[in-house]
Amino acid sequence: MDITDETAVSQYIAGDMQAFGILYDRYIKHIYRFVYYKTFVKENAEDLTSDIFHKALKNIHSFKKEKGSFSTWLYQIARNSVIDYYRTRKENVPFDDVFDVGVPNRTAEEHDALYALSKVTTYLETLTARQREIIVLRIWEERSYAEIADILGGTEASVKMAFSRSIRDVREKCGPFALTILVGVLAHNTLPFHTFS
Repeated sequence: MDITDETAVSQYIAGDMQAFGILYDRYIKHIYRFVYYKTFVKENAEDLTSDIFHKALKNIHSFKKEKGSFSTWLYQIARNSVIDYYRTRKENVPFDDVFDVGVPNRTAEEHDALYALSKVTTYLETLTARQREIIVLRIWEERSYAEIADILGGTEASVKMAFSRSIRDVREKCGPFALTILVGVLAHNTLPFHTFS
């Protein structure tokens, strides 16, 4: 039986150095994906993810289970790290660089998918940072509304309303195929064809 996050934290604090490895293995892919979809630069996402786990390890004694789950605590570290990243590096990543649209021999369906994805990307850029975070946490990280409210602050009802409004707007402004990409394909951390170098 897998031990709980809180037990792993307690074991690490008590001197079991291997216990943090359990937490690392459990969350590394989720945190990387969370960061990647907020930066869209593989190298930066890797560096940030490494830094996030370093901060978690360094500050693990400050984790208090009565204040929330370990995963919420870890995502808060990740969120703050991404905020700091954008404060120090005010740069925009061109869409062509992110999705490598120059890959040859794509089918018409693949080009349609890229076009739909570009519309989703454009739409996401019109949202506030909080709205984008809600979408990332809900769709790509499959967090509950309650968990998202804990991570971002606010009420569960307000998070649910913001998410519902965003999904409705995606459907209306970007079309049903774009919604499929947003909800289905990226939720599994992949695309139906090669796009990243």
